Amino acid sequence: MINPLLAATLSLALLAGGARAAFEETGSGARAPGMGDAFTALADDAYSIHYNPAGLAQVDRPQFGAAYSRLYVGLSDGSEIGSSQLVYAHPLSHGKRGTLGLGWDRLSLGGLYSESTLTLSYGRRVLARESGSQLLAGINFKQLSHSFGRAAEATNACQDLDCSKGADPLLSGSNTKSAFDGDLGLIYRFPRRFQLGLSVKHLLSPNVAFSGSDKVERAIDAGLAYKSLWLSLAGELKLHKSASGGMQRDMIFAAERFFPTLDYGQFGLRGALGIGTADWRQITFGSSYRVNKIQFDYAFLLPVGGVKGQSGSHRMALTFHFGAPTGDEEMSRDILEQAQKLRERGPDYGYEYSEELKPQSLDDPRLAEVRALILQRRYRPAQKVLTEFAKNQPLSPPLIRLSNRLGMVVSHYADLPEPKSKFDLTLVAGLNRFLFGEDRLAMLQTSYAYSLKAEDIRLNKFLEDMEQGLGIKAERMPPNHPRSFMEELLYRVEFANTRGETGKVEALLSDILVLEPEHVTALERLGSLRYVTGRNLEAIKAWEAALKLETRESELESLREYMRLARERVSGKALPGEMPPAAIVPAVPAPPLARVPVVPREESAARRAAPAVSGDPRDVSQLYQKGVEFYARGEYLQASSMFMRILRIDPDNEQARKALERIDRRKPKR
Repeated sequence: MINPLLAATLSLALLAGGARAAFEETGSGARAPGMGDAFTALADDAYSIHYNPAGLAQVDRPQFGAAYSRLYVGLSDGSEIGSSQLVYAHPLSHGKRGTLGLGWDRLSLGGLYSESTLTLSYGRRVLARESGSQLLAGINFKQLSHSFGRAAEATNACQDLDCSKGADPLLSGSNTKSAFDGDLGLIYRFPRRFQLGLSVKHLLSPNVAFSGSDKVERAIDAGLAYKSLWLSLAGELKLHKSASGGMQRDMIFAAERFFPTLDYGQFGLRGALGIGTADWRQITFGSSYRVNKIQFDYAFLLPVGGVKGQSGSHRMALTFHFGAPTGDEEMSRDILEQAQKLRERGPDYGYEYSEELKPQSLDDPRLAEVRALILQRRYRPAQKVLTEFAKNQPLSPPLIRLSNRLGMVVSHYADLPEPKSKFDLTLVAGLNRFLFGEDRLAMLQTSYAYSLKAEDIRLNKFLEDMEQGLGIKAERMPPNHPRSFMEELLYRVEFANTRGETGKVEALLSDILVLEPEHVTALERLGSLRYVTGRNLEAIKAWEAALKLETRESELESLREYMRLARERVSGKALPGEMPPAAIVPAVPAPPLARVPVVPREESAARRAAPAVSGDPRDVSQLYQKGVEFYARGEYLQASSMFMRILRIDPDNEQARKALERIDRRKPKR
């Protein structure tokens, strides 16, 4: 009588809703199973060994984990299926040389059958772009082993039903089979919060049969995840061979949310819904509690299709985190401290801190060498001098700001030769204005340079970084735009003039003269504008500059006449009605008002998302949250901007200062 062995066979067949081969995936730990095992793209802890070895590259410090599971509790045959895991992950040189992982898994059905897997893993970052995107890769080397236990009822079982051959070695528990296997994994991290994951398991498709052939079929998992500091969303497709020999396709959708507290640790909730072919359906729930360096996870899995007559699976895991807190952990605590501080201070907190902080001036005598090198277009040497200077200085937002900007320039333009063309001069002017803190004019100047050489890929990338860092939209002319950059500005002058927007007209003319100080048309119109607004001396000054540049004889005569009228006004001789028209040279033709396309200056996503600095404590909280979001995505320049805005409200804000220090340590070194 071999009923226990039959029960073993039946139970193992039910593990995933149908007959399955040995070494089928049953999950690892409790956190990932609580998300329906949709962990291929998220993989960021020691249990990544099982799901995607590339995820080991996201482990910031050593971790050790132990887990136990009771699978499919309440099977009608009384089977007790259990699973145990031990995992350890160890970053090499703080992750710079990758992360090693070691894992042990065991699946057992009482004493009748067991599977064990010993895994050696390695994952590391193999590619990192300046945009912030990263490619992580990992590999598993696995030793698979399984065996049947000894059953009293099968001790005398005959081999091949022929008792002359002796007892059946399989049924008598004398047979163990081992094989070597491997997995590969990839994770692509986008500059924002999204990640793509791919894992190919059982690459070698080893034969684990005691006799004949029983290959462990190759399986592919692919997922997309969204990950912020406290929220993760994931979707995953799992492809593997079904019992019938066809392709089994399982789709899982999962979510995870952590709720940190300052004094009582961190709580987490997660859940997932899975659907697939062969009537596979599954609902999972999970929870976490973490205090200090210890984390406890629990998961409950309830199949609602395929497996009958059972009440689900229970998983528990205990994880230990070694070493100093990670940057994300410190950031999380700082957010909570900030919130507590706001509550304690009350609604009036921060109103006395509304004055703008002055940017770090390159006119500071201590930065004279840095300034000189910048003006010589030697940006990399300037960065080195500034770095040495900063080592002996107390950390301050202005210094961090200047350091970040100089690093950004160096990443694109380490050094530039002597300017020889209009493009070269305009580019250098834009870079220098950026370093000197003239944000709007820097963007304008750099956009103008781009219009002169739109095919310049390096400049386009620098413009994109400026947009993100400054929160100012670059002025890019579409390829089929009917006007050049300068013609577009003059067009806007005409449009603003027809609407009587005097201030806007003057601002646009000033922008033109920033770009081209000897733009004769802008000088002439600026003189006219100043004349009609009663600023006669300023008008004369603008016309005098235009007079030196104008070559058209008719316009020279007009300029002299208008200058005479302005001087008479100054001396009190001019009649009240004597004044030149607002435009003394032919204007760029403008269509009727209804057809004039208004070109809005849209704010960037960073600027739209960032609340204005008003002194309200709620703004402090919003700025902090926004800074954290940028930080979590690796957008350190934008994060620095948010935290420095907090310091404009509250110069004594310790959390913002800590965040800036952390960013300075964590940001990629070029």
